[in-house]
Order: sequence, then C-alpha cells, then structure tokens
Amino acid sequence: MILVSIGTMLPFDRLIRAADSWAAQHDGEPVTAQIGGGLYEPRHMEWSRLLPPAEFEGLVEQCRLLVTHAGTGSFLLAAEKQRPIVLMPRRAKWKEHTTDHQLHTARWLRDKPGVHVAMDDEELPGAIAAALSGEGGVRPVGPHAPEAFLARIREALLG
Repeated sequence: MILVSIGTMLPFDRLIRAADSWAAQHDGEPVTAQIGGGLYEPRHMEWSRLLPPAEFEGLVEQCRLLVTHAGTGSFLLAAEKQRPIVLMPRRAKWKEHTTDHQLHTARWLRDKPGVHVAMDDEELPGAIAAALSGEGGVRPVGPHAPEAFLARIREALLG
C-alpha cells in the first residue's frame, strides 16, 4: 500500500490531485491518503481527512511507500519506520505555505538513501516509480545529535 499524507496543518490539494491521478493509472496498487481540510476529494484512492496519530503511524508501518509534503516530521517518521519516502514541497506562491522553506528541506534531503523528491506535481509519477524500484527505506536517524555536532555547539557556547 502507498500512503499519501499532507501533514496535519495546511491543505495541499496539488499533492492530493497528483496522487489521485497516479492512483487512477495504477489501479492495482492500493493507495490510502490523509487529505486534511483541502477542497479536492480523491476518486481513485481511499482517504480520510485526518487520522489519529497512532492509526497514522500504523499505516506508515504497513506501507511500502510514503508520499508526502516536505515536512521534517514526515521525513523523521519515514526514517524511524525505515520506509522510502517521496517528498513534494509546498509552495508559497500557490499559498500552500507562508514560505518556501519546504523547497530547501527537499533539496537538503534529496540525496539521502530512500528519499525521492518531486519538485512539482509533474515530477511525482517519476519520483514514485523511482522509489518503488529502489532498494529500501530511509536510514534510521539516531535519537541524539552526532557527537561532532555537539562538540561544535559546546565550543561555540563555551569557547
């Protein structure tokens, strides 16, 4: 199953429309979506407006691919569950967010193992295909910052 999520805060109809279009062309692949408060209601995939966190986490554990906005929380959950992820950043110019910070997040994460990026809805089918043909999920992220990073912070604070 492919899980599509827009996160929990803002609508992201562009992602939901693109994922629904992909699902229409791949009817043998089950797709489930958390669509939030957007106006577009999918016709080719199962969907819920908002799922309780435990239920959403359970779906991430079951999915073979997570397709989502370029939020760091989504990336960290994919890393925790070691699932491949396709990120599509929200854009300020289309009022999907207040800034373009998700563009920067997507560019920063794009070369990490298990991470695939669609910079727009036209790139989404190719990113999904690459993720499904890839070799595994996002590598787990440890619960603590790397020691080298902590040492730099200590030096900056303590001199």
